[in-house]
Amino acid sequence: MTPPAHRSPNTAVIPRTRRAQRTDPDRATVDRRSRDLLAAALTRTVHLLSTDPQLIESVEAVCVSCRVELTVTDSLADTKGADTLLVDAASEVERVPNGAIIVALASHQSAWELAARSAASAVVVLPDAAEWLAEMLARSEHETGAIELGRVLGVVGATGGVGASTLACWLAQEFSETGAPTAVVDADPGAAGLDLVLGTESEDGLRWPELHQFSGAVAADQLWAAMPSAGSLRYLSWDRQGTHASSVPVGTVIHALRSAATYLVVDLNADRLEEQAQWCSTVLVLTPRTVRGVLAATLAVQRCGEIPVMTVLTGLNVADVDAAIVESATGVGCAGSLTFDPRLPQELDNGAVLQRGKRAKHAKAVRAIAQQVEARS
Repeated sequence: MTPPAHRSPNTAVIPRTRRAQRTDPDRATVDRRSRDLLAAALTRTVHLLSTDPQLIESVEAVCVSCRVELTVTDSLADTKGADTLLVDAASEVERVPNGAIIVALASHQSAWELAARSAASAVVVLPDAAEWLAEMLARSEHETGAIELGRVLGVVGATGGVGASTLACWLAQEFSETGAPTAVVDADPGAAGLDLVLGTESEDGLRWPELHQFSGAVAADQLWAAMPSAGSLRYLSWDRQGTHASSVPVGTVIHALRSAATYLVVDLNADRLEEQAQWCSTVLVLTPRTVRGVLAATLAVQRCGEIPVMTVLTGLNVADVDAAIVESATGVGCAGSLTFDPRLPQELDNGAVLQRGKRAKHAKAVRAIAQQVEARS
């Protein structure tokens, strides 16, 4: 996918199958390669967990087209040992096994919700993504091994205005500078766009509104290639108005991007913390050094449910609040602290947050926080 030259909130990104041009003039060689591919496909086991006759028929049609044998079952226990597992989005499983593929018909909207809380490697909506699914199933077993998923680190403020967006950008910058594929993701459509903080609002590239009515297969490599970057750091931002905020499958896209990135740092929406925390491997709660801040952090930790949480102290220490007090109140560990920086609001307004994060005191603090997150995960 080529990044769009002009961003349009009504443009959906639909992955397309890439076909290699045949350059080998030796027909026998071509035929041999075709036979090898077919033999590899026929030795693989593909299971579909579904009881929906219409979906079963659609998946069977895809399997017939690529000459792959399909086994249909209504029990997850019967799918053990399958090389490829397809799970009906309308099935009653709470979570799907790591590496499975969620399949759904275009009329079913539950695929996005199931993918957001699961360890699936892709979401396929039929018939839009039939060609993509056929190509994936026809590949050799060696090419379709388990996909290693990256980590999702959520950042949220216990109260407003404590620097959650700043820390999200600084942490993402820290991870990206180690050479790990990293993106910072804006999950708050009401915050006018994380690209303003990065100073890259005029850059071309994929934004959330372009994923309005996203259909077909969520292909991480194509999404990744379309995302804009600030140096080595990629990002996905909302626009100024939060266009199509109610219809963009944010959780699904974040999950899909885990197969392209080692780290995704997500600037969470505090109003939807219960839902968005479920996307994350770990959540960092920025805690002001005040009595109110500690109480708010305690509530934020509870709202994250079973997701691992750590706190980060921030702001001026006006109430003698230290890590021990916060840990005692919240029941979770403190990953570190950020010192107050009176110049930061101006740098944020100038779109120079990444440059400010390279100052020695900030870089040292962020590196320590990143190390604590890694050590406790």
